[in-house]
Amino acid sequence: MNELVTVNDNYLSTYDEVERAAKAMASSGFFTDTKQASQAIVKILAARELGLGPFAGMNGINIIQGKPAFSANIMAACVKKSGRYNYRVTEMTDKNCTIEFMEYMGGKWNTSGVSSFTIEDAKKAGTKNLDKFPRNMLFARAMSNGVRWYCPDVMSGSVAYTPEELGADVDEDGNIVSIQFVSEPEQDNEPELQVQTQEPEPENKPTIPTPLLEEAYGVKTSEGKLYGEMTAAGLEKMLSHMWKQLRQNHLEPDERVEIERKIKAAQVVLAAKRTGEIN
Repeated sequence: MNELVTVNDNYLSTYDEVERAAKAMASSGFFTDTKQASQAIVKILAARELGLGPFAGMNGINIIQGKPAFSANIMAACVKKSGRYNYRVTEMTDKNCTIEFMEYMGGKWNTSGVSSFTIEDAKKAGTKNLDKFPRNMLFARAMSNGVRWYCPDVMSGSVAYTPEELGADVDEDGNIVSIQFVSEPEQDNEPELQVQTQEPEPENKPTIPTPLLEEAYGVKTSEGKLYGEMTAAGLEKMLSHMWKQLRQNHLEPDERVEIERKIKAAQVVLAAKRTGEIN
C-alpha cells in the first residue's frame, strides 16, 4: 500500500494556492478523469477535509454525479492515520476477504467488528473484474463496508463508497476506466417529480438486447412489479429510496448486498430507458 502524506496546515492554505495547484494538475494531462481546473479544485478540497494532500486527492477521490467515491487505499489510509482506529486483514483469498476493525479505548485496542466480503457477495452485488483481480475487488468492498459500519467518522461525514459501488469500471488499482451506471440522484432539495398515477402497461415486452439488461428487466419491486415495466420517474424515486436505505449502518450484510443488487438492476433499466433501448 502506498503511503499517503497528511496535509500540513500551512500547505495550500489559501484558495489562490489551491486554484494554482488545481490548474497545474488539470493541465498536466496526468489525470485523465480531470479536464478542468474546477474539477481538480473539488477533488483537492475533498482531500483536505480528510487531511490528505492534493496529489492523493487527485488519484484517490472521484466525484460521480455529485457523490464522492474513494479508492480503497484512501479509506485504508484514513483509518490508519486517525490514531483512534486501525484494521488488519485476517483473510485474503480469491474467494473471501476479511478485515478486523479496531478502536483504541481504555488504553488498548478493542475489536469493533469484522467486515467480510465473499465472492458470492460480489456476484450478487454485480461486482466487476472478479475474473481479473478478485482479491483487489473483495478487499475494496470489505474495506468500504467496514468503514461505513465501524468508523464512519474517518471520512469526515462523507459516506464511504468505492467508485465501483457507484457504477464505475475500475482497474486493478481502483482507478476509474469508465462509468456505465448513474449514481444516486439528488432528490432532497429538487422539485417533486411528476409521476403518472398509473403507469401504462406495455402491450408487448420489448426486445432485450443483452443478458444483463434482460436480468435487470425481470427484477421485481416489493409489490411484484417488474423494473422494466416502471417509468423512468418511478425508477428514479425508487433508487432514491434504496440509496437512503443503504446509508443506514444497522443493515445486515445480506440485506445490504440485496439492496445493492436491486440498485444495480434499477440503474441498468433506467439507463436503457433514457437511451431509448427500451420503452
